[in-house]
Amino acid sequence: MFRILKKRIIEFQPMDRVELTVKLCRYIHQNFRSKYKSNRDFALSCGIDEKTVRLIQQEKYNLSLNLFKQICESQNVQMSSVLIEIGE
Repeated sequence: MFRILKKRIIEFQPMDRVELTVKLCRYIHQNFRSKYKSNRDFALSCGIDEKTVRLIQQEKYNLSLNLFKQICESQNVQMSSVLIEIGE
């Protein structure tokens, strides 16, 4: 779990990696992907491969920090706000 104060991470507690992956994938699919007509449209807007979008949709993709940042930036959302919303 991250505790964020003034845009700095002040504490890190280990969490189940699989649980975090599922939460991030679910959030991306429900809040970002759902705004687009197709996986292809979403992939193009984020600058990622359509196969990656399908794996995220299936909650089987272990997002790198760079990919997470790229998706958030394409949606004009801060990474920290996503982590707060999913409770991490």
